[in-house]
Amino acid sequence: MTTTVSLEKCSEYQFDSVYAALKNLVKNVPPPDVSGKTVLLKPNILSPKKPEFAICTHPVVVGAAVKLFLELGAKKVLVGESPATANPTSAAKATGMYNQIIENGGEWVEFSDQVNVDCPNGKLVKSFEFASPFADADIVVSLSKLKTHQFMSYTGAMKNLFGLVVGLKKAKTHYRFSNKQDFAAYLTDLNLAANPQYAIMDAIVGMEGPGGPGNGDPVQLGFLAASDNILALDWTCASIVGYNPMQIPNLKDALERKHWLKSPEEIKTVGASIKEITPKNFKIVKESAASTTLQHMLPNWLNSLATLIFVKTPRFNPKKCIKCGKCAEICPPQILSFNQDKKIVMSDKKKCLHCFCCHEICPVEAITLHKF
Repeated sequence: MTTTVSLEKCSEYQFDSVYAALKNLVKNVPPPDVSGKTVLLKPNILSPKKPEFAICTHPVVVGAAVKLFLELGAKKVLVGESPATANPTSAAKATGMYNQIIENGGEWVEFSDQVNVDCPNGKLVKSFEFASPFADADIVVSLSKLKTHQFMSYTGAMKNLFGLVVGLKKAKTHYRFSNKQDFAAYLTDLNLAANPQYAIMDAIVGMEGPGGPGNGDPVQLGFLAASDNILALDWTCASIVGYNPMQIPNLKDALERKHWLKSPEEIKTVGASIKEITPKNFKIVKESAASTTLQHMLPNWLNSLATLIFVKTPRFNPKKCIKCGKCAEICPPQILSFNQDKKIVMSDKKKCLHCFCCHEICPVEAITLHKF
């Protein structure tokens, strides 16, 4: 494992251009030898939305990655994901990803059955249940989308591997690790268990603004990035779009473990210069771990007031709501339901985890986030 991140300019999702950019990425920072091995690509499919919404890893990037790893000598390239409230195969087809995978020689695998994976060095979790295709893979590759994230500020390669956890078990995890620091530590543990050997970032078009990761604004960024060091990749990409990675809870936690990096100063970049791919006005999610840290410093009797002041809370727009029920299905503490007027209501606001799962899963932007 190196500390080098490969960067390539790429302005559009034209297959040959994306494939050429990926070839340059792996030329500059090679993945491990895949000859005769099974590679598992883990893209981001948050919901069954078309590519222009920039919610999911673009299907052309996925198809080009399948072709690339097969040409590098992989015996088999598997691609799988587990959206929280959608059928995985239906979601893959809706995004256009499924056709790209099959056309380029890959195999789509459903993330439904599970296997136990030990994590002896985990801080909070010593054993995970991952989707069973994980056990069939010799090499795991995170194939992520650069997006803002309302809860964790930023989502990229490391957060993407949360999708190895099947379906609604992700909601249960949010309930178990309900504050940012604990969830950040959980994500670091998960990456230690998954041990991804390579990671590729789709940042041709990313997502910016407070609606991320499911309802933000698509933004042209014009680059792809890759590394055999997943933290170095996330640290670099987050920095490029204007974040201080030390204010992104899971990246800070991962750095403090000193497994991938001892210091950000170790990171080197090759290929395109950071200056030429840095966007001018990327809208980051500014709320970070700081507000949560302050809440934990306060006595219990002040926590409710602190939550009102510092933490956003979901609000529901009945005029936009299509009554699909996905928000109620995914809510970790199960406090959302339809009332007699068929409007979504929150039964106990004190039990809200402020994880924003409901917000990111809503297909029609009927849920907004507001402070007091």
